[in-house]
Amino acid sequence: MTAPAGTVAEVVLAAVRKVPGLRPATPQVTRMPWDLELLAVDVAPGDIEVRLVALVLPLGPVLRLAETVVRQALADVGRERTLLRLVITDVDATAFDQGP
Repeated sequence: MTAPAGTVAEVVLAAVRKVPGLRPATPQVTRMPWDLELLAVDVAPGDIEVRLVALVLPLGPVLRLAETVVRQALADVGRERTLLRLVITDVDATAFDQGP
């Protein structure tokens, strides 16, 4: 049995929060009575899309770590076969200021 979509979104969001260098892409709104970061996660029966902002470069290692962490979280709720899309919607300006 798989978890309900709302629970899956919360599980995915909790996993993403563990990955340094990424944050959920959220609208610039204040004082909303719910977790705006949940808006960065779309859950459908066969796929999940997570919109992210990169805080560090290069993207490859950060995205590989994010995929590993999120896939493990999905396996824990019975969604291990779900198609996962991690979409970088923006790169924070501070990512360009970091040295090699």
